[in-house]
Amino acid sequence: MNTGKILAIDDEQFIRRLIRNEFSLEGFDVITARSGEEGISLLDKDCFDLVLLDIKLPKMDGIETLRRIKETSPDTEVIMITGFGDINSAVDCIKLGAADYVTKPFKLDELLALASQVIKRRQLQKETRQKGIEPKKPESSEFIHCPSKPMKQVYEIVSKVAPTNSTVLIQGETGVGKDVLARQIHLNSARKNHSFLTLDCGLLSRNLAESELYGHRKGAFSGASETKTGLVEKSDQGTLFLDEIGNIELELQKKFLRFLETRRFRRLGDTKETQVDTRIILATNMDLYDAMKKGEIRKDLLYRMDVISIRIPPLRERPEDIPVLANHFLTIHPDKISGMKLMDETLEILGQYVWPGNIRELKSVINKILILSDSLEIGPRDLPTHFLSRGNMPSARPKSLEELEKAHIISVLEETGGNQSRAADILGINRKTLYKKIHKHRIFK
Repeated sequence: MNTGKILAIDDEQFIRRLIRNEFSLEGFDVITARSGEEGISLLDKDCFDLVLLDIKLPKMDGIETLRRIKETSPDTEVIMITGFGDINSAVDCIKLGAADYVTKPFKLDELLALASQVIKRRQLQKETRQKGIEPKKPESSEFIHCPSKPMKQVYEIVSKVAPTNSTVLIQGETGVGKDVLARQIHLNSARKNHSFLTLDCGLLSRNLAESELYGHRKGAFSGASETKTGLVEKSDQGTLFLDEIGNIELELQKKFLRFLETRRFRRLGDTKETQVDTRIILATNMDLYDAMKKGEIRKDLLYRMDVISIRIPPLRERPEDIPVLANHFLTIHPDKISGMKLMDETLEILGQYVWPGNIRELKSVINKILILSDSLEIGPRDLPTHFLSRGNMPSARPKSLEELEKAHIISVLEETGGNQSRAADILGINRKTLYKKIHKHRIFK
């Protein structure tokens, strides 16, 4: 029996009721809220292991609600519930700290299994912290050589720049693996036995960003109750990876430029400068030259950052890499059963998908498949629902009348944007019958 406390935030009563009923049957303690504001109020009064959060909410939307949750209760896990057209936003939510997302309409079993896994992982992390065990660091197995020509060009640049001390700027869309490539550069440098530290510049206010980078003396500002060592100092002799560098505020840019040029800095509240030997790797999903034209990035800082630039192409521009990456994620997954493999038809469908969330989304899909599949051969029917509902399955048809009915209901719900009254009219049945069929097929909408 599952344990864990769940908060479900959705403005649709049907979904709130369905989550409460189905998850309670599985042993979860479930409370629901009809808005982001109501959900935040409940979080202020109680502790939850997991929040199931709809991305489209009235007034305060799911993205803003997620930000508020992570500010007030950073350890609470969040799974986003989104429509197919909002996958880009869902992937952005992963960047903001969401554990995962599911697309509507989806299999209820999928959400139950995903929620169980996320809560189990959270409880394990909690136990690990209580025992004083250091969390496991990312392994180099995250990196894999892809066969496409664009990626071969990337690896060629990496082989030349990694042994140097040059500042490197990695550009690419969210989810292409900029952080993984940065770590690979570090592991192939003379600094590989020293620290590799990361700071996401997009998630911090100016004061926090400056304090995280350079540290501060006790009493430097309100709340600075003790002296803190910043990341530039902690990464001395090693590498500091600054993600989303395009979001650094203008007031900080002049100070950061001087640090890039001299590797000298001053803690907040301090009078003396400190010298470090730190290699800097930067990453962004922005067009920095466009940002410069808009006055958001200083020209002198941009030219100093853009010494050696590496662009990682999005996954849609290199479909030949998809089977290699999918099989890699399958192989390294801790829940993989010996002998489990992706069928050719499944790889064909994955290769036809546009992957708005890039490699991060592909990894998430493989994770979901492994949670739900009971077969050693992973077929098209093991893919998340939106692969079925968008006509991504040319060589895989439902095998029974029941599967045909389910697939058709999903397709109509997708077409009507989840409007059950319109879907019932199109299907030629009343809404009560549609509700029963949704429940029977465990279609969550």
